[in-house]
Amino acid sequence: MHIQSRSLELKIYISSLKLFQKATTLINAIFIGFWLGFLDKENLYLVDKAYYDNTKNYCDETYNKSGLWSWEKQMLDTYFTQCKHLLIGGVGGGREVLGLLKLGYEVDGFECNPNFVEFANKLIEAEGYSTKIKLIERDQYLQSPQEYDGLIVGWGAYMLIQGREQRISFLKGLRGQVKENSPLLLSFFCRYKNSYALKIIVTIGNIIRWIARRELLELGDYLSPNYVHYFSKQEIAQELKAAGFELMTYQTQEYGHAVGFAQ
Repeated sequence: MHIQSRSLELKIYISSLKLFQKATTLINAIFIGFWLGFLDKENLYLVDKAYYDNTKNYCDETYNKSGLWSWEKQMLDTYFTQCKHLLIGGVGGGREVLGLLKLGYEVDGFECNPNFVEFANKLIEAEGYSTKIKLIERDQYLQSPQEYDGLIVGWGAYMLIQGREQRISFLKGLRGQVKENSPLLLSFFCRYKNSYALKIIVTIGNIIRWIARRELLELGDYLSPNYVHYFSKQEIAQELKAAGFELMTYQTQEYGHAVGFAQ
């Protein structure tokens, strides 16, 4: 009798836990959908800036001297062996730029956060390199007379660009900076399936945006807590193709990333 009672209690707990998890997922989706609908692009930019200004590791010397992640090194070893001069966008506090300089690459970089640019330039100079990170407008690219051998969009930066057309425009700008067959490395959050939470988010958000007559959300848009977009493999391939690149590899190990070649 005691064992049966315990078994019943366990079943009730498991059932209630599942209901609780579903309820919290639903509430979270409603909350995110409302705010993604209510906040316009400029306010979402401000949320993003506040998030990164208060995330200390991006301006931490130890972190930015830690070098490239293993998946970044693997992509370089596989697809960037013929590259010498790279253009890096969304460089943050300079981790990728410094890591690439130490590997012998020539690097030009750009970033839209002035705090990051200031920190990165001081760090790179202190390490004995003359490279200067350029400050640019949000979602824009560095227009340079230099033709580069390869392109990297800094860790996760691509998913911070709001809207498919804006992302494609950004990639098209980068495409004009490189010769044919040059590699491009992107990294992002992956969308493995279209969960009901993402569908709720886009539905609620777009009702609000339709009323406000603003650009509609896309499936995969999210707040965590700043704006990010979760990508499917098909989405990455389509955006690369629209910008003049062919998808060569799409990986989900360690962190979502893909390489495309300029066509």
